[in-house]
Amino acid sequence: MDVLVTGAAGGIGGGVARSLAAAGHDVLGVDRDADGLADLPDAVETAAIDLRDEAAVRELLADRPLDAVVSCVGGYEIAAVEDTSVEAFRRQLDTNLTAVHATVSAALPALRERGGRVVVVGSMVGSVALPYHGAYSAAKAGLDGYVDALRREVGHRGVDVTLIEPGPVPTGFNERAAAAAAAADSDGPYADAYRAFEGYSPAATDLETVVERVVTATTADRPRTRYRVSRRARWLPRLARVLPDRLYDRLVRAGLPGGVLWRLLHR
Repeated sequence: MDVLVTGAAGGIGGGVARSLAAAGHDVLGVDRDADGLADLPDAVETAAIDLRDEAAVRELLADRPLDAVVSCVGGYEIAAVEDTSVEAFRRQLDTNLTAVHATVSAALPALRERGGRVVVVGSMVGSVALPYHGAYSAAKAGLDGYVDALRREVGHRGVDVTLIEPGPVPTGFNERAAAAAAAADSDGPYADAYRAFEGYSPAATDLETVVERVVTATTADRPRTRYRVSRRARWLPRLARVLPDRLYDRLVRAGLPGGVLWRLLHR
C-alpha cells in the first residue's frame, strides 16, 4: 500500500509510520516538525510542511498514488472558554480540523481511483467535552461530524472512512499543554483550576494499543467505521446518553485534576 501519514513526528503518527513501513508498505510521513521527522527510519519517506497550507499540501500530493491517508495531526491548549482568545481558538480549529480537511480533500481523487481509505485519529473529547478544553473539544467534535459526512459521501464510491477515538495517551501531548496552563500567570477566576493541572499526565490507554488500532483500520479488509480505544473512551459517551445533563456534568468535572473521580482513577 502507498500510505500518507500526517502528524508523523508525533507519538501516534510516528508509531503508525514505523509499523506500516516495517510491514512493507510505502509510507510518506508528513509533519511541520522537521526534527521529529528526522527520527523516523529511512524506510519512511518524509516531507516537512504545514498541513494548514492548502497549496503546499496539494503540491505535495499532486499525481501521487495513494491507497490510504492516515491523519494523526493534533494539538491543544488548556484554557477556560472565557480565557481563550479568538486567535487561540482559531489556531486549535486549524490544527485539529482544517489541517485534516486540507489533506483529505487533496487526496480523495487518488483514493477514489484506487478504492482507498481515510483513517482519522480524533479524541474521546469529540464525544465528551472537557472543561478547560473547550476549543479542542469543539475541534474534535467538528472532526466527528466531518468524518461522518465524508463516510456518507464516499463510502458507496469505494473509499472506507474510519474515526479512531482514543482516551488520553502518554505521548507528552497532554503534559505539554498542562505545563503551559499551570505556569500561566493568572489570578482570574480559573487560576486554581489551571494550577491543578500541574503534573497532569492522564493515561487511559497505552501508545502501542492506539497505534495497533490505527494500523488495523488502515490495513484490514473491512475496517470498522469507529474505534473507541480505552474503557474510558467507550463508557463515558454511553453514560451521556442515560444520565441527566447536570449529573453528567458533575461526573465529568469530578474526573479533572483534583476531583473525586480523578483521585480514584489515579491513586
